[in-house]
Amino acid sequence: MNRFNDKEFIELCQRLNAEPHIEEVTINYENKGFFNKIKKSVEKDRRGEVVFCVRRPNGKIIVVTCNEYPDGVFRIPTGGIGHEEDIIQAVYRETEEELGLKVDIESFAGVLKIKFENSGETVMFYSYLFILREKGGKLLADAIDDEISEIKEVDVDGLRQVGEALLNIKGKWSDWGRFRYETTMAIYRYLTNAGWQQ
Repeated sequence: MNRFNDKEFIELCQRLNAEPHIEEVTINYENKGFFNKIKKSVEKDRRGEVVFCVRRPNGKIIVVTCNEYPDGVFRIPTGGIGHEEDIIQAVYRETEEELGLKVDIESFAGVLKIKFENSGETVMFYSYLFILREKGGKLLADAIDDEISEIKEVDVDGLRQVGEALLNIKGKWSDWGRFRYETTMAIYRYLTNAGWQQ
């Protein structure tokens, strides 16, 4: 069923002295393959993900792509949260594994409660949004995983453009694009509301 853990959320807010926004999103997947991939990952080993917006020393934001993605498509990086894993530990672990960076948590920006739908089936998935500040490590060179093929640094308006490109993906990747549009644009909305400028 993958229920949202309200007690854990309250404790997380207290630990980080945050009052984050919770947003509910429904995404109807036309592609059964992408839906089943999410469903199986929830059943197997993850209840959600951390979405990490890493601010570099120059003030720019890291976005990433992988070889399998459509050409020219980037997104805010993410990483899975295990069913029993502490969310803050997942932030540090995934940032180091995926990007090779050590970070400080600047703010807990919110949660997307995402309902994926396909042919009458539903799966709940939770995206926890974090704003991070880079403090060490060598970008990609120190990464444990080699999934990310390229990074790009963008300002806040550039992040909006990244989100719009995700929404405009056509063909078999369009469902995935809508999912990653939601996580990327949730970060964008938080940053603009917080008065981030670049």
